[in-house]
Amino acid sequence: MSRLTQPTILDGDAITAASLNDRFTQFTQSGTLNAFNTRDAAFDLPQFKSGASRFMAPKMAVSTIGYDDWKHTAYNTYAGQTTGASPHTVQDSTPSDTVLSLGTNGFQLDQDTHILRVYWDLSVRPKWASGRPWSSGALLFTFPDVTPSSPDVSVFSGYGCWAFWLQWDVTDNTLTNFVNVPGQGDFNTVVTGSRGGNALSNCQSTSVLQNVTERTDSTDDGTMVGSLIDTPMGWTSVDGAWHHVRETSGSITVYGLRVVFSGPFGAHNTGGTNYLVRNDAVATDASLDVQAGSLQALMMRVK
Repeated sequence: MSRLTQPTILDGDAITAASLNDRFTQFTQSGTLNAFNTRDAAFDLPQFKSGASRFMAPKMAVSTIGYDDWKHTAYNTYAGQTTGASPHTVQDSTPSDTVLSLGTNGFQLDQDTHILRVYWDLSVRPKWASGRPWSSGALLFTFPDVTPSSPDVSVFSGYGCWAFWLQWDVTDNTLTNFVNVPGQGDFNTVVTGSRGGNALSNCQSTSVLQNVTERTDSTDDGTMVGSLIDTPMGWTSVDGAWHHVRETSGSITVYGLRVVFSGPFGAHNTGGTNYLVRNDAVATDASLDVQAGSLQALMMRVK
């Protein structure tokens, strides 16, 4: 990198406006910035222009969502849901829905020009209302047991989880017209029997949270032995990220975002397609405590 040299002004030197201006002529740079006249740490990425006065990251917004009590002394509790139910929305202590407003003018996404990056997190605690409500049916996986009086052991297969996903409002800044973001369904399309769900390809903004962990000991040959031990999740965190590029013609303005959730859900496969489906049989036994988190959105330019 080039080095600028300029002698220090000493006592007794004559100073005029012209001479002071001359001292800074070396800092006047014509032509483009390059590795020889500017250090890479002199600029942050958002300062670089692309087009007419456009920054790489022209807009961002962040908001607290949920019940803001970091000591976990108070929180909102939500019940499990069955097929056809509208999802719960993360709420504050009122309780009122908590959303991320993107301002009066929103974030305008132009075709193949912008990326909308969304990140969120929550403090949550899944619970079952009674002991082992999953004790029969599709929630279980059966292992052979070495105990003659109990030839098989059925353990919880991880079929109980809560799903969280994103919705946006692209209508106006009243934030009363939320819909699922592109690539995301509401888990109410019937997949098997009367149970609703989504193909995993339609869960593009979904994060899941396990309800409980159930374990026992096993022998070297893989058979199960010993008593089943259920380990509640306790207070834990769940988070998600979603990136969206406007690929269709024209632009769209996003005015707000929110996190919604429902459960319990489990894995299902039909015709070689993997699904996440509602577990209606144990919905009344599942509940979720929800506290605060954050929801953030960043709009970036790709060209």
